[in-house]
Amino acid sequence: MSNKLKLKALNKKKLYEEIISQIEVLIKNGNLKQGDQLPPERKLAESFRVSRNSVREAIRALEEKRILESRPGDGTYVILKEEDSLIKGLAFAIQREKDKLQEIFEFRRMIEPQICALAAANATKSDILKMKKILEKQEINICLGRKAIKEDSEFHLYLAKASKNSIMLDMVNILNSCLNESRSEFLQSEERRIMSLQAHQKILKAIEKKSPDAAWQAMSEHVLEVEKIVSGNKNLQILLKKRA
Repeated sequence: MSNKLKLKALNKKKLYEEIISQIEVLIKNGNLKQGDQLPPERKLAESFRVSRNSVREAIRALEEKRILESRPGDGTYVILKEEDSLIKGLAFAIQREKDKLQEIFEFRRMIEPQICALAAANATKSDILKMKKILEKQEINICLGRKAIKEDSEFHLYLAKASKNSIMLDMVNILNSCLNESRSEFLQSEERRIMSLQAHQKILKAIEKKSPDAAWQAMSEHVLEVEKIVSGNKNLQILLKKRA
């Protein structure tokens, strides 16, 4: 089994993280699939040339990510579900091509308006109250001259939670990690921060009214506005290429 997987010896720095990375790549490439059993800890430690403790630490982290499952007296198995494989594949693709902002925004235009439409149909009173509190914090931070990037990300994330679609939620988690630079650039001026808040308030109003069409339209306009500003910024393109 270990020969088939072609595991590599590791450097000394952050050993368990490198183990995690190699296992995730093996899953992405199809060398490890749903239901496959990993070699025993001893064999893995020998292949990676690390201590068994580093292997255990990596396995624990992958269990928390719902990628692996340790079964006492049996072994460690890949439990990644089909939809999780899709999400992981999207994560690799988006992060690998993060400098291609046009493609990322094309993806946003496809899913974020639909997320808002679902949120308008499915959001509970508790969801709406939570989003109102996020926007209140965003407004306070803007008044204090702060960018409020955290609140911006939280609002988009909570929209996905309110949609009651776990796949949409996973996608937004991926997008949030990829769009930190674009959000930061979009929110660089007070005018743009106010624009973001107003767009969020318009979206939330449509969700309160249980109007999927209005919510869809409001998010479409918001994403297009952000794209128009961010995509035209050459300095951001250079920054992303340096960090890729």
